[in-house]
Amino acid sequence: MSKKLLRQLTLARCVPYRPYKLTARQLQEKLEEEGIQVSLRTVQRDLEEMSGMGLFDLTSDDRSKPHGWCFERNGLNDFANFMPLGLAMALKTWNDQAADLLPASVLNELNPIIDKANQVISDSQSELAGRWMENVVRLPKPFAGSPEIRRSTTIRDALWRGRKFSAEIRRVIKGRTVWLRYEQVNPLGIVGRKDGTMLLCTVSDMDPKIYGISFEHIKEVELTARPVTQPRDFSVNKLIREKGYHEEADTIQFVGRITSPNRAIIETAIPGNNPRLTRYDKQSMMVETEVKDSPEFRRWLTDMAGKVEILAPESLKNS
Repeated sequence: MSKKLLRQLTLARCVPYRPYKLTARQLQEKLEEEGIQVSLRTVQRDLEEMSGMGLFDLTSDDRSKPHGWCFERNGLNDFANFMPLGLAMALKTWNDQAADLLPASVLNELNPIIDKANQVISDSQSELAGRWMENVVRLPKPFAGSPEIRRSTTIRDALWRGRKFSAEIRRVIKGRTVWLRYEQVNPLGIVGRKDGTMLLCTVSDMDPKIYGISFEHIKEVELTARPVTQPRDFSVNKLIREKGYHEEADTIQFVGRITSPNRAIIETAIPGNNPRLTRYDKQSMMVETEVKDSPEFRRWLTDMAGKVEILAPESLKNS
């Protein structure tokens, strides 16, 4: 669903019914309360476009300035009544398989549209649509109301609303697993992976490091009133490239030189498939291996810092 459509659906929910009315400025403020930051001119354009479509029965009272906007009838249901079968199937499929990608507050706004989509599919009695809905399934899906759902929802709402939260986070300190309480977790992004969903965040105003923490390692989440602090030049995609948070890491041909090798270094498990050690010169050996550019491989490089010189690929030398 595009940002524009989501914005206009939210705007439709904020517009009152006659005899009540709101100005474009007041509607802009309501959008901001919902976490949607747009200019006054954008709100005005949306209202004019929605009114011009003739689907919402949206009107403005131009007897006084600024103009007030209202619905003659239920605008959101009016929109849903024009829903084609293809759009209904798309919304139904998205709701069944990817609804967890949005925060709960947005999902609540879309519930009337999803209900209408279900009705359109049912009323159509389409054999093709029925077979599609029956045969396209995503597993596993936690049951509604489970602790995992509540935790995930709160974390996503924190990112959506731009608010910090307090939580207990699982940490490993000197080989011992402990749960520590953090009062100012600063959510910055969410990365979906096969092994679970991960939150990108800082955990304290005193610690600028950005951590990637599995949702499974976060519990007892409580929203705070503190706004999120956005680090300078922060980019989720850049962080994914640098930290290797890829869903499926690319296979690379790694070549490195181990200087002053000793038995402990040589016997260290070299990651990847078919690792090979050959003599490079009198003081060093060359290691070659086909390996996934994964967080585990990056940790091995970090552990071997000062002991292994990267010869190839060039992308590793520059990272």
